[in-house]
Amino acid sequence: MELYLSAKHVRKNYGDFVALKDVSLDLHRGEILALLGPNGAGKTTFIKILATLITKDGGDVEIMGHNLDTHENTIRHLFGYVGQDTDRSAYARLTVRENLHFFGALRGMTRGQIDAQIDKLASYFDFHTNLDKMFMNLSGGQKQTTVIMRSLLYDPPIVYLDEPTKGLDPIVAKKIRAFLKQYTKEESRSMLLTSHILTEVDEMADRVALIHGGTIPVVDTPEHLKQAIGVQGFIELRKDSLKPQIREQILELDPVLSCTERDPEWVSFGIADPLDGVEAIIDVLRKHDMRIPFRHGSISLEDAFTHQIGALTEKFD
Repeated sequence: MELYLSAKHVRKNYGDFVALKDVSLDLHRGEILALLGPNGAGKTTFIKILATLITKDGGDVEIMGHNLDTHENTIRHLFGYVGQDTDRSAYARLTVRENLHFFGALRGMTRGQIDAQIDKLASYFDFHTNLDKMFMNLSGGQKQTTVIMRSLLYDPPIVYLDEPTKGLDPIVAKKIRAFLKQYTKEESRSMLLTSHILTEVDEMADRVALIHGGTIPVVDTPEHLKQAIGVQGFIELRKDSLKPQIREQILELDPVLSCTERDPEWVSFGIADPLDGVEAIIDVLRKHDMRIPFRHGSISLEDAFTHQIGALTEKFD
């Protein structure tokens, strides 16, 4: 795969606080890469460095063959950017159409090119009725949609998305996720995104990079990260209905590999095989004539994230 972005040993300090200690990451053509980490891990700082909004203190970054330190102006024409400060990303007293025309002109687009792209994006997002509304009069979700349209207006090869569906209703968010995924694949574009909605990351991302302690120690596919947990699924029983001795008996079963509390009201038993695990746990409950609420849970990216963060915390503490 063609390498679009390469960051090596990037560092950034804010006074005595080390935001990025040693961050390295590659982004390939046609790839959606998600950057995950706890609050304050440095996700936004890293993206702002790549977007030339703040300067790094060390390391090397190349974007499509251009060095960030020496070709900053060239690099600014290679990416679109959606930040978290939505209200400051457009002019409040201009309409959506006027905003897009202004930002398109800054990129050297002709009026015809801008109109064609506005029509294309507005059609997909069902946004035509909002194009002539002032930005300040839009809802939060409509503002965010406008900012996403702005980032895609000149069809950049790379797009940085920092919490792209923040404030959007589920229907619009789903439509935007589908569009971004389709856009990336069909147009061979690349996206680097952050999101606290891990179902969104699981749906969109080809790879996930986990940032922790100012570094990126883990980069893998969502599927491989889920497999690393070491269980095939969870059998969950209501916590308030499960006696301690029954819990211990279930933990001794061969198909049961672990016991966690993924939900405060449920006890989750990690199982090696869904069918064998269900049968074995039901047998234990039947022997004690117990009928308690019961459900099956699949492995989620949130489980994988929690597992990896726990392992990294143990390693570095």
